Amino acid sequence: MMRWNVSKIAGFKIDVDPIHNLIVVGVIMRPFFKFLCLCLTSLLPLATVQAELTGEIIFRPPINAFNELWVTNVEKARDDRPFFNLRYSPEGLAVQANGNLVVTTTLHDQLSFGNDIYLFDKKVDFPKVRDLTRQQFSLIWGLDISQNGDIVFTHERIGPAPATGIYLILKHELTKLRPKVQLLKEGEAYSVEWSSSGRHIVYDTSDGVCIFNILTQEVLQISRDGAYPAFSPDGRYLAFTHSRWANTYKISIVSLTGRPNLKTVETQEAEPGSFGLKWSPDGQYVVYTIEVDGVYRNFAAPINGGPHEEFLDKHGEGVWLFDWTHTDVPYAVEPTNKLTTLWGKLKQ
Repeated sequence: MMRWNVSKIAGFKIDVDPIHNLIVVGVIMRPFFKFLCLCLTSLLPLATVQAELTGEIIFRPPINAFNELWVTNVEKARDDRPFFNLRYSPEGLAVQANGNLVVTTTLHDQLSFGNDIYLFDKKVDFPKVRDLTRQQFSLIWGLDISQNGDIVFTHERIGPAPATGIYLILKHELTKLRPKVQLLKEGEAYSVEWSSSGRHIVYDTSDGVCIFNILTQEVLQISRDGAYPAFSPDGRYLAFTHSRWANTYKISIVSLTGRPNLKTVETQEAEPGSFGLKWSPDGQYVVYTIEVDGVYRNFAAPINGGPHEEFLDKHGEGVWLFDWTHTDVPYAVEPTNKLTTLWGKLKQ
């Protein structure tokens, strides 16, 4: 009896018919389909799915309720509702991410200039608003509260007030009648923000953007230009605009943990006035606020590219004062010594 000569080559079975002298090629099905799928996958373009902008925010509404704070979910249109009624008009706002505390700034009640910092617990049914600074300071430009509950703010001295600089109120001081306020760093500073770890703050001056290490007191300059710096929730990136006092056109995003690579985001309008930066809770968007023809507008720009999404359209316009209540990033990384790279070197 004649025997078939069988061999396998690259997923195919080759049989030789000894009677008719024919070569019959058969497919070894399972390996072939794996091979075919791999080929098709490599030929098809990779589809990217843009994450949905979500999260709860507390904000000052753009209506005649300037002494109120409201709350809303970004993904639920027209879900905004009054949250808390203050006896003053807040000029600054920071919410403890994944916590209960809210801090605001306002003009002094009795003085013609200067600001005070107020604190309340949003989980208490009848929260008592506490004045933490009691007319000790002049102009408070920026403030933030860490996930741990520590408060940092920047101050410019006018008249008989403490020195111009960056100040700290530790969490354990918040229960005291007159909390102790520490001077972290003397000198000019405007916007300020905590890192997710609570070990660094970022701030801007007229000379650029800097990061301050709370433990070592080390200052690292990131940029020789720029304003409104903001850490990403995971601590891997830093975003800032290119100007504070003039119209801004671009937003820079710099890596803090690897190579000091740079991304640039074009703002939505040709000549907007910038009013700050934030990150979405998942770290997938840089959120910026601009003023166009006297109206505030809020946009979320995907950091991986794509169209900017306008949101927070409340009563026909956006809001200029808001903060997220939660973050989706449970663990944050620490900036590395790559931060010693200056903006001038990055541009090269």
